[in-house]
Amino acid sequence: MTRSHTCAALLAVVLLTSPATAAGQWMLAAGIRAPRFSGGAVEPATGRSLRPYRPTMFEIGLERIGRRAGVGVWLHYASSSLALEGNDGLAAVKNALTVYGAEPRASFRLAHVGADGVLRLSSGPLLEVWTLPDAGSRTRLGVAAAMELELTLGGRWAGIARVGAAVTPSSPFTRADLDPALEPRALWRREVAASVRYRL
Repeated sequence: MTRSHTCAALLAVVLLTSPATAAGQWMLAAGIRAPRFSGGAVEPATGRSLRPYRPTMFEIGLERIGRRAGVGVWLHYASSSLALEGNDGLAAVKNALTVYGAEPRASFRLAHVGADGVLRLSSGPLLEVWTLPDAGSRTRLGVAAAMELELTLGGRWAGIARVGAAVTPSSPFTRADLDPALEPRALWRREVAASVRYRL
């Protein structure tokens, strides 16, 4: 286990045992995300970029949510196409990348929405492992933030709609992975997500 993996695991334990949420309730959640990426690698001469292209990302989470604050850990996975895109068009290779990620999060209640809705802001570190065929795996650290709306569905169930963004300052590509005309760049992500949450 690398140092970055160890730090992420320790942070997750600290968050989940935080006194701020000691009186909270445990929740399990699962959902999907629709991320859109920018950066990754850029060809300065033409402005074209090489990046993951519109994957569907699957996620599961374990959270402890109190009245005003919550903490949790979310895990995600996606198999993604790889696209070289410019003003004149796009070329993509299917299933060229896979990514596994972990996001320890702290969340804060901002407001109640109607009778059963809660608006929250969440943020935390991001750990991702990108795998490229014939090039091995790359571990990258970043930061993520999101705004979410939770609506009660009845009983122990709730639905969540979320918009968020994340950045890993180091590209998932190294110079050795790329054509000499391309340069690695930070990988930015914006996304919308939907999930269901079950109160234990």
